[in-house]
Amino acid sequence: MPQLRFHGVTPARLAPVSRALIDQLSEAATTARDEFTLECVATHYIFDGETVDAFPFVEVLWFERGQTVRDACAAAIDQAMRDAGYPQAETFFIALSASGYYIAGQPLSRNTSGEAS
Repeated sequence: MPQLRFHGVTPARLAPVSRALIDQLSEAATTARDEFTLECVATHYIFDGETVDAFPFVEVLWFERGQTVRDACAAAIDQAMRDAGYPQAETFFIALSASGYYIAGQPLSRNTSGEAS
């Protein structure tokens, strides 16, 4: 389920590093590769009446996996951003709760088909 939202990052620069990134995230989080979603959000920054260059940052929405896993995933994301030509990017994690995540209208906390991914 982890969803990564890339802001200020172009699909053309993310795509070439996406396979290696998902491999690393999958291993670090012990989560199947097909559970990850990478999204490039069209980002336009405005300052003082002008459009300015976008600063890249990554939001990671997921079910908390602990500091060690978070650190490993952050390192993998940082390396992928560097490999994509972004020398500096910020990453932040947003922990979701199973009771606030719904599948087919039912909270995951009541879903008996498996664990949160």
